[in-house]
Formats: sequence, structure tokens, C-alpha cells
Amino acid sequence: YPPLDLLPLALVAPWPFLTFLDRPARTGAARPLTRDFAGGYLFGLAHYGALLYWIAGLTGFSEMAVPAYVASVMVMALNGGLTALAVGCARRRGLSVALAFPLAWTAVEWLRSFGDLGFTWGLAADTLASYPLLIQTAELGGAYLLSLWLLALSAALWRLWRPGPLRRPAGGAPRDRFFHAAIVVILAAAIPLYGAVRLDRLEREMVSWPTLRAAAIQPNVPQDRKWDEAFVDETLSRLADLTRQAMRWNPELVVWPESAVPVYLRYDLRARVLVPALAAEIGTPIFTGTNDADTLAGEPGTSAADYRVYNAAFLVQPEGIASGRYAKHRLVPVAERVPFLPGTATGFFERLSSWTGQFAPGEEWTMWEIEGAEFGVTICYESVFPNVSRALVREGADFLVNITNDAWFGPTAAPYQHASHLTLRAVENRAPYLRAANTGISGWVDPLGRWRARTDLYEFAIVVADLPIPGVTTPYTRWGNWAPLAALIAWAVLCLSVGRRGSGHDRRSGQGRSLSPP
Repeated sequence: YPPLDLLPLALVAPWPFLTFLDRPARTGAARPLTRDFAGGYLFGLAHYGALLYWIAGLTGFSEMAVPAYVASVMVMALNGGLTALAVGCARRRGLSVALAFPLAWTAVEWLRSFGDLGFTWGLAADTLASYPLLIQTAELGGAYLLSLWLLALSAALWRLWRPGPLRRPAGGAPRDRFFHAAIVVILAAAIPLYGAVRLDRLEREMVSWPTLRAAAIQPNVPQDRKWDEAFVDETLSRLADLTRQAMRWNPELVVWPESAVPVYLRYDLRARVLVPALAAEIGTPIFTGTNDADTLAGEPGTSAADYRVYNAAFLVQPEGIASGRYAKHRLVPVAERVPFLPGTATGFFERLSSWTGQFAPGEEWTMWEIEGAEFGVTICYESVFPNVSRALVREGADFLVNITNDAWFGPTAAPYQHASHLTLRAVENRAPYLRAANTGISGWVDPLGRWRARTDLYEFAIVVADLPIPGVTTPYTRWGNWAPLAALIAWAVLCLSVGRRGSGHDRRSGQGRSLSPP
């Protein structure tokens, strides 16, 4: 995963897990499904514990950081446990581990995107994000299709490599290593070949696409001062200075980060005057993140039940705030909202929410238009959810904007992992993605999934982007996440069909043979 981007390691990392899953089939020993689940869960704990270590580093900002880290890893580890359970069931029906594993893991990745605890950080496909040649098929089936391919290739390589005598299926015919080698070659060549063809074609087409010039502002406001009332004027002044500097490149849109205006834009007199005045001064719309509420928090006679607070974004035109507000849909569990808790918190949950956030989720997709091109926004980690960007493009977005504040995470892997998702989202929908981050990484990704400009962490920066507008609809935008659904159905059908044929499985002992080929 970023920032390491060690693709060979991504291919061999599942091998210990595959070997564990395959052991009963190779030895003929029975193993309860509960042990399959437990072993897979331990694998998940190790995997996600290392991947998400940076959550525990938020202790300087929240006393809930370590409990949140532990809870996140425990929930995410279910990915390994459920995959092992599914593969164990398939193995007992006589299905090859090498075939069941990529189907099961991909399906479980998709299933964990749903609900209040949905979190698609750390997909197998994310390890490919820095390789434009390998991610072009995302336009066909999204990140989950890439996960399926990567895991299938890993499993095929493992099948070819694994030590020990090859078992013979019923009938005594030996497994053909050349056949498995051919599978590896086909899998290894298909995706890069498709990528090379698409990159070449789209590169030639891109010169004729219309463009829109936009500027992303990176103000580098320290997190420990961001919400300090005494620092609000300094924050707004810093944003204004960088915005004026950006006008040297004549952008048609200026984008500020998530919560760049650290007060309620519609209600705070300073912000309500300064930001529209700045937009009028430069003659260019300013798109900014800010908090918002249905009614003004703290107004006499109000209580917590009288307003709803949103993590929001507005377009500020020279003549004032444009109509339309986008409120973040996918709120970070615990950090922004207590999961599974509708309405106002009471009792223990009120105390818990006082440690976390009490934001309300948005319900509408909002589009804004600049010079004939429409755009939508993802706020913070909404960019890791394929369905959010897809929904915005289906609503008519020609380009996408991601605003975020990753200052919380410090110089860890988190900002790099977070930013890397944009390459996949850009290819899935063939829409350019502009990113404005408070302390970095800011930049922009073209519709081919390539970073065309990006900043470092913790610096003042301006990113100017000539965003190409393809005006196309991809199969993924049209049909969505068919790949993991197909993987789930294929797993079920194969399990049932192999079981009905009588694959040599002994239901009393849990022994069985593997289906060839994998």
C-alpha cells in the first residue's frame, strides 16, 4: 500500500493465508469451520493492524484514538475471518482454495462497504493505485474488478509455487503445471495489455477534450490551531493571500479544503462578509468546506434537538453564496458520528458523542456549474467509497473535487493512502479529480488515473490544473459494482454445483478433493 507501493509484495502477501486455508485439503485432516474463521480473523488482525496503525496516533487530538483503533481493526479483521469461513465452506464442497479465495475475498470487500461501519479503506485494488497501466480496467468493473484480478493472479502464482507433492484428483490424472503456468501468463498479461491499449487511445483523444482551469489552495493550517477562535482571522487571511496569488494563472474556479472556513459560513459575520468579498475582488467563484447547520447553533432558546450540524461545502460566487449545499454523506464512524444512533444522543451515547462528533449525514447530491461544466464534491474519506464518486458522475458531474483535512494524521502513511484512492475513482468514471487538502496532499488526477501535479505534506501550496472534460460514460458508471456481486454468485454456484456432482467430499470427516483447474 502507499507510500511503499511494492507490487511484488502485494502478490505474495496472501500466500501464508492461502497455505493456511489449503492445509486441510492437502493433509486430508478435518478442521472445523470455527477454526477456519479464527485463523482468518487472526490474519485480518495482523493485516489491518499494520495498515491502520495511524489511527492510534491521533491520541493528541482525541482520547478515543486508541479505542477507535482497536475497534476499527477488530471490525476490519472480519474481512479475513469471513473470507476464511467462505473458503472453508467451499473447500468442504470440493472447490479449489485457489479458486474460492479471490471470489470470497472480493465479495467480502464489497459487503463491508455497507452500513454505518462501512469502510472500504485497504481494498486489494488499492495496492495498484500508483500503476496507471494496471488500473485501466476499473472503467469496466471498478476497484473490485481489480481486486478480483490481483487476488486471482496471486492465488494462481501460489498454486504454481506451493511446495509438496501435487495431489491427484479422482481418476488419477496428474495436475498439469504447464496449464497453471498458462493461467498465470494469461492473468498477468491481460490487464497490462488492456491498460496499454486504453492509455494509448485516451492519450490521443485527450488533446481534443475541453478543459477548465481550477486552482486548489493548501493553506497548511496547524491542526492544534485550526479550531482556535483566536486563529480564525489568521486562517481566513492566509486563505485570502494564497487565493490572490493563484489569480496569476487566471483560474475559473478556486477550491479551498474541507472546513477551510473554521466557522459557520452562513452565520458568522466575518466569514459571511470576507469570503463573498474576496470572490468579488478576484472575479472568480470560491468553493470551500465549512460547517453548517439547519439553524444557528447557540441561538437563544435552542437546544441540541433544535438543529442539525453538517460537514458541508458551498460555492461562493462574486455576488454571494450560491444556492445549493452539499453535506457529507459518509461520516467517519465515531470521529464524526456515533454509529447506529439516529437522532440526538442521550445517556451514555450523549457522553460518547461529546468525545466524538455529532454531525448529521447529508441526503442529496449537489451539482454546481462552472463555465458549462458541472462538478460534485467528496468530503474527506468519501473519496474511498467507489459508489459516492459514481453517484456524483451519474448525477451529471463532468469533473470531481475532493476536499479534505488530513492534518490529524501527521507524517504517517495515512495521507498517502487517502490520496491514492483518487486514481481509481478517476479511472472508474473517466473524470478528472481535483484535490485540496489543508496540509497536503493536494493535486489533481487526470481521467487516465495519473497524478499530473501533487504537493508535499506541510507546505503552503497552490495547485493549478487544466482539467480535461471527457464527457463519456463508462461501463462502471452505468452498471456499478457488478464484479463483486458476480464473484459472490460464482462462489455460491460453484459450491453448489461441485457439491451436487459428488466431489469425493466426506461430510463426516470434512475431507475432500479440489476442483481442477483452480
